[in-house]
Amino acid sequence: MNILSDRFSEIKKASEPLYRTPKSVQETVEILKISEGGIFEVAEGRYSKTYRFSDVNYATRTENEQESFFQKYCKCLNSFDCTFKITVNNRNRDMEALRNEVMLGLGNDGFDEMRESYNRIIEEKILEGRQGIEQERYITVTVKRKNFEEAKAQFATIENTMLKSFAELGSRLTPLNGNERLRILHDYYRLGREDEFNFDIKKGRITGTDFANEICNSSIKYYPNCFEDEGKVGRVLFIKKYPTYLSDRFFTELTFLPVHSITSVDVVPVPKDLTMKMLQKKYLGIESDIIKQQRTRNRNNDFSSDISYATRQKKRDIEEIMNNVRENDESLFYVSVTMIVMAETKDELDSICETIDSIAKGAGCAVDTCMYKQREAINTTLPIGVRQIETMRTMLTQSLAVLMPFNVEELCDRDGIYYGVNQISRNIIVGNRKKLLNGNGFIFGVSGAGKSFQAKMEMGSVLLSTEDNVIAVDPMNEYEDVTEKYNGTYINISTNTRNYINPMDMDVWNLDVMDSRGWVRDKCQFMLSICEQIMKEITPQQRSIISRCVKDLYMDIARSREKYVPTMEDLYNRLLEQEDKEARDVALGLEIFVTGALNIFNHQTNINVNNRFIVYGIRDLGESLAPLAMLVMMETIQQKIIQNGENGKATWFYIDEVHMLLNSQFSAEYLRQMWKKVRKQGGLCTGITQNIVDLLMSETSTTMLSNSAFILLLNQSSKDIEKIVEALEISEEQLNYVIDSPSGCGLIKCGSRMVPFDNVIDKDSELYRLYNTNLYEKMEKGKEISRVD
Repeated sequence: MNILSDRFSEIKKASEPLYRTPKSVQETVEILKISEGGIFEVAEGRYSKTYRFSDVNYATRTENEQESFFQKYCKCLNSFDCTFKITVNNRNRDMEALRNEVMLGLGNDGFDEMRESYNRIIEEKILEGRQGIEQERYITVTVKRKNFEEAKAQFATIENTMLKSFAELGSRLTPLNGNERLRILHDYYRLGREDEFNFDIKKGRITGTDFANEICNSSIKYYPNCFEDEGKVGRVLFIKKYPTYLSDRFFTELTFLPVHSITSVDVVPVPKDLTMKMLQKKYLGIESDIIKQQRTRNRNNDFSSDISYATRQKKRDIEEIMNNVRENDESLFYVSVTMIVMAETKDELDSICETIDSIAKGAGCAVDTCMYKQREAINTTLPIGVRQIETMRTMLTQSLAVLMPFNVEELCDRDGIYYGVNQISRNIIVGNRKKLLNGNGFIFGVSGAGKSFQAKMEMGSVLLSTEDNVIAVDPMNEYEDVTEKYNGTYINISTNTRNYINPMDMDVWNLDVMDSRGWVRDKCQFMLSICEQIMKEITPQQRSIISRCVKDLYMDIARSREKYVPTMEDLYNRLLEQEDKEARDVALGLEIFVTGALNIFNHQTNINVNNRFIVYGIRDLGESLAPLAMLVMMETIQQKIIQNGENGKATWFYIDEVHMLLNSQFSAEYLRQMWKKVRKQGGLCTGITQNIVDLLMSETSTTMLSNSAFILLLNQSSKDIEKIVEALEISEEQLNYVIDSPSGCGLIKCGSRMVPFDNVIDKDSELYRLYNTNLYEKMEKGKEISRVD
């Protein structure tokens, strides 16, 4: 319903171009002055500032959750008392730069075949996605002020409110500086030549360079229904008609087309007092019409007939609007939606516009071309802060909010690791765990969901694209072939092993009698833990004796000219030399681990602990050896992480079937401490297990989960839904991506971001054959090879 008045006409009045008849391309840019801080003067006394805001998960929410989000968005819209423009920019994406950023660089180190296998998968997924399109979202605010300083103060106030409003929506709002705003315009005007932008406002002011020369093309031609811009053809459309009901998916469908386009929603809030006055005036006018109709019918002796349907409908409409404004906190806005579409040829442009028209008609809307106003329509659509065409119509808050700019969150960090593609947008997912406040993580998935596969994919990416170290604990001895492929060290810990780790190992050649580095102190604590694990319980007297013997042993070596690395047998003999009975009791407890059948830790270390890739196989550990072996292994790993940290290297630590270690109180507590401590030394711990519920059974493992900012959630049991929702704070709609999901698909949580991922790869690829742990598939593959042979 149209509500018109002089004041309303003034509010929605379009601005005039700076130059009615521009003499150059530069004069088509509707900017008077620019500033480094991002505030542009777009007309005399009118200033604008642009902010980028991040997408959030809206499509993956349940209907109830979407309704709650919708109300928050309405609240955000109501908070504006100045003109603003919401823009969705399908900007050109440099695919070559994307490939250079995401793909693994060759290293000429014998592993390039593996890198090429990863790259083939990434290339395939890039081609499946929205090629050449990168979507960004902006909100441009325009205010009227006397001068720049007043405008700056006003924007500071507006910005504080906007930051809070967008934070409530879960969206990150970032103010753009002047150079960033000019880059957006440059990338539009010079589509395909984005890398040419090198203008800097500060330097330009010194050299006297005109910013318009740096962002514009050399020519542009305007036609009644399109324009040409240096080899590109474009057209500006606008939404001419809206239905009574519009889906909140319409705006996403419109902007999700894989074409170069810019879509803007121009919004002018109408002051509340003016809204009510105009509504009341309109209502009184309708009442007056009703009275006139009744009088006319009375004069004609027509006493039975009611007032006309059209008049009754007008009255109901105005009453509904007045109730919404008064009781439901609705505001009135003038709204216009415009869309710039770019193409290589006129035929391609017509085809795109037909598709847009089809989408609009499917939603009950009508789209039309901005005839004879292409120049003004371009300026209106760009995130400059001007509006030069008269296509506004009134909308209440909820009607405006239906033009929902949010769809699904993306995950594409710089210098990150490839994790598949977003199941909704099909854009590739790249996450950087090192940028998180806490890089620890978990991979969950029922048997057959692909959790070990995904862990190996990540390990391989780390080994092939960084200088980081990778350490893994393999309870089922499933990582031997992967370790061999990457020239790693596989340490199979068992009573029959020939792989030895000396728990007394220390760099004795750099040890001093003052123990200035604290090495002996730490070793005393470690050996106390070993003795406690072996003997189950030790007395205070025994603790003192053990500590004294360990200290004396290392101090003697420090003072001696002939250095040697001691073993447990040296400590055992030192204990036997003591006169105390408690010392002999401790020695007796150690005996089986020194001279008996469980003496695998009474040898010098003979494994390559300096290898970048180390895997500990613990499947064959017996019950007697397991507690001591776990302690020695954990201590060795922790010391390696600390050593790498001191050398400026990160260490990725994986524990497959982590629930097996968490079943032991000692190893569970040790893992909990590692989860808390190693972050400062560059450690990134990853637990791999089937169900979240298993992890929530104890306080120790729950603490580990809370100290993990990275979660890879694969197929889960439907009976665990409530626990999953509670533990990870995910929506019921998102659960659809992990209940009965295919192997290799699920949800990835990276900090506050959570997106549905698909990391399924071809079963014929080398990576699949290497990382696959499905025994039946491996057997079948073996039979196929035998038949070929």
